[in-house]
Amino acid sequence: MVWLPLLIVTRLEILPSSSLDVSLNTLTSNHQIKFIDMKRAFLYIDILGFKNMVLSKSSKIDQIFTIFDGLNVFKHPALQVVVFSDTILVFNKEDNWPTHYFVTYLIEYYQQLFYRLSEINVYSKGIITLGEFNFNELSNFQAYYGEALIETYSDESQLEGFGLYIKNELNDEVVVFDTVPFNEQYDYVLLCQSYINLYDHTDGKLPIDLNMLSETDTYFRIDEDLRFFREIEYYKNHLGNDYIRNKYQKVYDIYRKRTPLFFEVFEAQGFLPFALNETYTGSINPFHILAEKELSQE
Repeated sequence: MVWLPLLIVTRLEILPSSSLDVSLNTLTSNHQIKFIDMKRAFLYIDILGFKNMVLSKSSKIDQIFTIFDGLNVFKHPALQVVVFSDTILVFNKEDNWPTHYFVTYLIEYYQQLFYRLSEINVYSKGIITLGEFNFNELSNFQAYYGEALIETYSDESQLEGFGLYIKNELNDEVVVFDTVPFNEQYDYVLLCQSYINLYDHTDGKLPIDLNMLSETDTYFRIDEDLRFFREIEYYKNHLGNDYIRNKYQKVYDIYRKRTPLFFEVFEAQGFLPFALNETYTGSINPFHILAEKELSQE
């Protein structure tokens, strides 16, 4: 914003003053930027450990962007997506739907990202708020700013662990997923929905009747959820870096507190599918721990 007027004056200074006035007025009228000042349901996503991946030239970087590019959120006509480096912003374009509609979709799209990234043991931190955010698709670039971005960017570093956090003032707008209190400002969204549903529907009692898993899609991601717990349990038990290890411990403890009866059994049996039922093997090899392979290569 500082250099543009100087460059214009330098290029036009040979014109007569009247021509200069006309040229500048024309430029101003043709390039008037109009922002819509609007409160939006706003999701801020940051990939954890991205700097180290770049410096180590990790092959995961290309995988991350491939995952970004395949997210369903880009197909939603009511949502706008901005991607820069390892950060994703998602927000509603208009306010023609109730807030819970947008919040539900923001959580679902983050959940999709969570599962896709967890396949390569990459994790992220997402924050949902409702706040002022201005966005304009200009001729040559996207211009955006606002309190929602400043707030989420500032709060991200203060939230322990990883996963999805939502301003607790939006708790009534969360109609599909379970949340637990995290701190004075935020609740934590329990993304392992199949696992939570199974715990609630069985009152935490194991083993289960295997027919439960096939009669409905309520638990269709239980194998992915158990794989997730196996991976973060391994990280929290074997990582040498306390700062990073504590992130996994925090998430692990959130689920342990929410589902204590399941954890009594699963911790003793390594989160193996057989804990659900002795005849259940699941669809994911329970003895392949990616975290173990990665840490052994460091």
